[in-house]
Amino acid sequence: MADPGRRLGPNAVAVLVLIALGATLLLWQRPWQDDTSTSRVGMPADASAQLTAQFRKLTAADTESAFVAAAGTSRAARTFARQAWRAREALGASAVELRYVSGGDVADRADGSAVALVDVSWRAGAQIGLSGTTVHTSSVAFRVAPQADGHFSLVTANPREGALPIWLAGRVAVERTDGSVVIRVDGGDAELPVESMATTARTAVGRVVPGTTGEVTVVSPHTQQQMARLVGQPLDQVRQIAAVTTRLDGRGGSSADTVIVLNPSVFSTMDRRAAQIVLTHEATHLLTHAVGTRAESWVVEGFADFVALHDDSASLSVSAGQILGEVNAGRGPKHLPTATDFDAEGHGLGAVYESAWMIFRMLGERYGDARVVKFYRAVLSGSELGDALRTSFGLTVDQVTTSWRDYLAKSASTVS
Repeated sequence: MADPGRRLGPNAVAVLVLIALGATLLLWQRPWQDDTSTSRVGMPADASAQLTAQFRKLTAADTESAFVAAAGTSRAARTFARQAWRAREALGASAVELRYVSGGDVADRADGSAVALVDVSWRAGAQIGLSGTTVHTSSVAFRVAPQADGHFSLVTANPREGALPIWLAGRVAVERTDGSVVIRVDGGDAELPVESMATTARTAVGRVVPGTTGEVTVVSPHTQQQMARLVGQPLDQVRQIAAVTTRLDGRGGSSADTVIVLNPSVFSTMDRRAAQIVLTHEATHLLTHAVGTRAESWVVEGFADFVALHDDSASLSVSAGQILGEVNAGRGPKHLPTATDFDAEGHGLGAVYESAWMIFRMLGERYGDARVVKFYRAVLSGSELGDALRTSFGLTVDQVTTSWRDYLAKSASTVS
């Protein structure tokens, strides 16, 4: 037991004073709480007017300091705005406009924050391999937190309609290589050398499709959730997708505004061969301007695999094992793959893609690359399928179907 008559030395007294001071500071502001805590700040009566003015200031900002100042005074707002501005610069973004539409005036969380809907438009810079003339537009839901001075702090941004602008998705770094551009978000996919793989994909397309121009632009997010936001799709719809070729903002635009967006949760789990096939497949879509066309799905997808697997040395049991297994089991296809077949999810979709590739593999073996490319370009440019087959190969749809089914049966007999 301690002696009740013992006096504390000067060092002990100093320690107790510091402890008491620290306790006082903890009561005044808990360090584990961000300074965006707004539970005691009411929503201003003129919230809509304040937000309208604030997003106008963000639009007018022409320096990082002005943009950060317009985003609010909280630590979260300053961090968010600084990151967004630097991402804009990395992407060469211009003509940026943020127009407040509605919301932000009714708190929907315990911290007093709300969601404000804002139309965001911008142009991409030439340094990321895209058209500098197309205006990309998205409806963005900003989470805004009221401040004691009657203004707001911007905290986060998520897509409401369309894809989230890349410069609002996280830290952005742009890497240019020969014929390709890789845009990494928050470090991107660190498992595979995406830059060199994009260059390989660009070269592979050029070998099969002479005269190919343009660059392959790949967006490499760090998480699957980022990927979903960047393509403007629900998370459930992208879980099984390794990569997708899409317009930059998920809407319209010219063929010069197409990018490949990777899904790291799938892409990074693949071995190098499989991942390269996926990337070259998507690069074929991008460089031949297949996105947005009305061409038959089997033509678009089959040709992309024809390019991606053109010089692949794997056996058919590896590259077409699923469809050949179906044939050996007596479940071979009776007709050419339809758009509905490609819309299917889960089991069986791999066999559909393989079956489309086998059509092109057969045509390539019998007629050569040049005539296959001629056929593909004709269909992509709007020619009716039957006309394109007749002009390129002298075949009808029925003849191609019969030859393909026989080709599948013969190929299946060579694999166990």
